[in-house]
Amino acid sequence: MGNGPSLNKMDLELLRDEYVWGSNKIYYLFDRISWRPQFYTAVDLRVVPDIAREIEKLTQEMPDCSFFIPLQFRIDGVLRSRKNLFWIPEVPETDTFSFDISKWVASVRTVTLTALQLAVYMGFNPIYLIGCDTSYSVPKTVLYENENPDQLISTADDDYNHFDPSYFGKGSKWHEPHVDRMISHYKISKDYCDQINVKIINATVGGNLEVFPQENYNDLFK
Repeated sequence: MGNGPSLNKMDLELLRDEYVWGSNKIYYLFDRISWRPQFYTAVDLRVVPDIAREIEKLTQEMPDCSFFIPLQFRIDGVLRSRKNLFWIPEVPETDTFSFDISKWVASVRTVTLTALQLAVYMGFNPIYLIGCDTSYSVPKTVLYENENPDQLISTADDDYNHFDPSYFGKGSKWHEPHVDRMISHYKISKDYCDQINVKIINATVGGNLEVFPQENYNDLFK
């Protein structure tokens, strides 16, 4: 599950009995849904420290959920170990895809692709993508930390790139997503998954992700 605004157009209660991977600030959805994801991951070097308290809270409130976080955040003291928190050995951004997450996980441009590597390793097939709108534009209210165009700080709750305007709202720190790089990594992932006959289907409502074959979300539950 991505976190795009298309989630607002979907009946998410249909996922109540499905295996769902959540990421980053999925907890902003929790007042709208009766279920909780079985898996969770967050990897961004700006986002994870920014929401570390929330992640710690989730690991306690959702003991049946498996959390996957890059090992570096334990080394840096950002997060503490928990029984349901698994540290993944992330390698620098590469044009590849890991089939064995016990050895390494490719650091990529969108957390959805981290979740995809984890899901493939666990044997899920087919895998359905939702909420992967793959379209971003930076609000004019955003500031650039240290004048770095990649390091963003929100100054208002006007995030139209996600399902909630406060997702990357006032005070949030995040990275410029670079959609072109995201799409490039999606293509690489598809090539790797095709080699092992893992089928990835995009069931996002609308959006700009055309790398994978598409199906209608509601038709999946008929």
